[in-house]
Amino acid sequence: MNILITGSNGFVGSNLMRELEKDGHTVCGIDISEHCEGEKHPETQLGDIRNLQDLHRISSVFRQKHNSQLELIIHCAAAKNDFGISRREYYSHNKYGTQTLLNFATGQGIKKLIYFSSVGVFGYPEGKANEDSPYNPDSDYGASKLAGELLCIKWQQQNPERELVVLRPAAIFGPNNYTNTYKLIDTLHRRPFLTVGEGKHIKTIVSISTVMDMTRFAMQKSAAGYQHYNCIDEPYLTLKELMELICSHPGFTMPRIKIPLQAAIGIGMLFDIPAKLFSIDLPVNSNRMRKLGTATYFTAEKAKRDGFVQKVSLQDSIAAMGDWYLSINK
Repeated sequence: MNILITGSNGFVGSNLMRELEKDGHTVCGIDISEHCEGEKHPETQLGDIRNLQDLHRISSVFRQKHNSQLELIIHCAAAKNDFGISRREYYSHNKYGTQTLLNFATGQGIKKLIYFSSVGVFGYPEGKANEDSPYNPDSDYGASKLAGELLCIKWQQQNPERELVVLRPAAIFGPNNYTNTYKLIDTLHRRPFLTVGEGKHIKTIVSISTVMDMTRFAMQKSAAGYQHYNCIDEPYLTLKELMELICSHPGFTMPRIKIPLQAAIGIGMLFDIPAKLFSIDLPVNSNRMRKLGTATYFTAEKAKRDGFVQKVSLQDSIAAMGDWYLSINK
């Protein structure tokens, strides 16, 4: 299949470029940044999905090189950092960029789309959230990803022959990724002296290997209409269990001091002030303290019911992440 991957220098996108090419697909990519969170693929071109001319240029190059048309778009590009991005920027990339991409797909006659959304569209639910739980984003990132998701659903509904699969991953981790789980692993290696709360709350995560397999699954399940899946690794661990799993690997130590969530948020707010004044991304801020101390309990039961099987255990994925972390922090 001929595939355009947006955000192809990002963590997920760069992995998809390599993995889907290995599977026999013909890939091309677009990314606004030259920096690649992994191994840069030669078929990635610089461009902005908010610019139709950039999209048409990449399509034209692909057509001339392969004498064929694009058939599927996998939309990974997004503004997603938890520091230094305004609400306006989130919506510019995640809503307006998605609409521009959909306009491009319509003009090119592309009828297959896989949209990478986020469990952030659910916010912090009471209890656990499955694929059909109500939307309740509580951040600009989650709200803007939801806006993009709804645009994709509307696009599919405008033509019943179109195929849309929405994937909502939890916090993604793996070698070459420096966010989310990396920061927890880094803390357990460098500063293992305190944690937030008792750690009895669920913190669902997903490995990059599972995200790759879920994308393949989405391609196999794609059919006329709209489908949606959460991307989560099992088992669903509490924060304490996750830390214990990380610390079962040599080089990591369990925290010795526990501080209440509200106190941790208060400490984080002290770091918010210099971070905002000097535009620097400090390792501690109130948002990260809140995320660490709040349950993110999401399930992926729908994917299991439809036949998805997790191939790599969470234990093995964490071990691989730990090995990689230690290899770059000797």
